[in-house]
Amino acid sequence: MAFSAREIIDIAIGIEDSGNYFYSRCREKFDDKALKEVFSFLAEEEQRHREIFEKLDPDLMNEKGLYTTEYFQYLTAFGDEKVFKDKNDIDSAIKNINTPLDAIKIALTAEKDSILFYDELKELYENEKDTLTILNRIINEERRHVITLLDIREKIITTD
Repeated sequence: MAFSAREIIDIAIGIEDSGNYFYSRCREKFDDKALKEVFSFLAEEEQRHREIFEKLDPDLMNEKGLYTTEYFQYLTAFGDEKVFKDKNDIDSAIKNINTPLDAIKIALTAEKDSILFYDELKELYENEKDTLTILNRIINEERRHVITLLDIREKIITTD
């Protein structure tokens, strides 16, 4: 069994939903107005990316990838071990966040793991141009998240 293009998009939407929830909870964690604005912005970015993924070409949703059973098992395990499995997992992580930098560190790990996951999926679809286009679009959106987070981290570090 392989992931269909629809499943890839559903995974991407799920990751964005988790990110939105995480950043919304971070916004509640800190009293500083500037930090609240930063985490609000990041939550809105996750929602915007979700909307981008929802609008991807519906004609591509029936494509199937090529795979080996072992590689599919690897990807499934990787996907199951994302930084956040569900809202309870996010709530547990939030309890351990004491500083804005703690939150940024967790977010960077999640974004990098997402990029790695989608990059691995590209191996399955190396001969399917349309699916590769979807994956590259998703990866580019996640890279923008990383750049934004690195910029925010730098600003936090220089103001401390």
